[in-house]
Amino acid sequence: MIIYTPIYLHEYIGFGWDKIGVIFSIMLIPFVLLDFPLGKLSDKIGEKRMLIIGFLIISMSTLIIPFINKPILLMWALILFITRVGAATIETMNESYFFKIVNEENADEISFFRNAPSVAYVIAPVLAIPIIFLTPSFEYLFFILGIILLVGFLITLRLKDIK
Repeated sequence: MIIYTPIYLHEYIGFGWDKIGVIFSIMLIPFVLLDFPLGKLSDKIGEKRMLIIGFLIISMSTLIIPFINKPILLMWALILFITRVGAATIETMNESYFFKIVNEENADEISFFRNAPSVAYVIAPVLAIPIIFLTPSFEYLFFILGIILLVGFLITLRLKDIK
């Protein structure tokens, strides 16, 4: 999302970089505002349910992106904001769930968990390159990403709920 969405907005939708900056500023607000409220809510309903909700929000909103082809700033800001609500939910619940199931004896697992996102930021764009060449249009990347996120949803259904 971080790499290909600005390219998509600029090259295919027609936004200038100044407008993309505004859209991204709005889009990233959930990461600042939602961590604490999501943590409190997960204490009531559980991390598993929150992960399910987060994956549904992000996958459905990502699947909608290719259908929006007009350069309407508020519409794009809203849909990308919704995707980040899902992402913030997943990120927060991921941390909370993980640290409820590990303890200090699992130092190797904790180290791997802490390094995995950094590695993913390198691997994901590299894996997207062949997909770009195999898809008939750039907008199909969002369909593919939405499907991958639905796989995350299905995996989340198999998690054991921890209170």
